[in-house]
Amino acid sequence: MFNQTGVDGIMIGRASIGKPWIFRQIKEYLNKEEVTETSDEEKLKIILEHIELQVKYLGESTGIKEMRKYMSYYLKNMPNATQMRQKINQIETKKELQESIIKYFETYKA
Repeated sequence: MFNQTGVDGIMIGRASIGKPWIFRQIKEYLNKEEVTETSDEEKLKIILEHIELQVKYLGESTGIKEMRKYMSYYLKNMPNATQMRQKINQIETKKELQESIIKYFETYKA
């Protein structure tokens, strides 16, 4: 791609917010490796880690409120995402958010 177009770099926008694994996929592509899909298990692990870090650095109340925004990106194009986002917007605790996300992924495994 770089040789064909002469570009020095590429820009990654908002896609990385809901798909942070895009960096790994780009690295695979640039290294001429097979670009791997991210499993639901890996996505769930990343989301749960994100929740932990948000709460650790911002506190539970602010961290959960901030996660609502990120969850919209994570859930984009997933089954029943609208209903899940509505549910998440009512959640106040880390435990409840984690349990809801785990249940959602168990219910809608691809």
